[in-house]
Amino acid sequence: PAPADAAKSAASVAGRYAVLREEGRDTGCMVTLDDKGRGVQGASKAVLAPACRDQGIVIFDPAGWRFDKGRLVLIARKGHSATFDLQANGAWLKDPKEGGKALGLKKL
Repeated sequence: PAPADAAKSAASVAGRYAVLREEGRDTGCMVTLDDKGRGVQGASKAVLAPACRDQGIVIFDPAGWRFDKGRLVLIARKGHSATFDLQANGAWLKDPKEGGKALGLKKL
């Protein structure tokens, strides 16, 4: 992973992302991380584009996000979360210790 200081603030993390699966495969889904709006649990707002067909992402239904100690935390509408680490290529990958399928975000 890249050093945590590569992303210095929530403003630098905010934006539109492609959602990736195993080996960086694009799912066709997009999520927008908005640093102005308010999402669940007092976090910033996350919005999944309505055309998403990846069932796992649709069920997770990201509704909020926060930048915490150099890590991106994506929060589901129902309150659970997934933690992502910034990689050298600029993509965010879900912490594999959290289990489940591989998941990544690449800024568009």
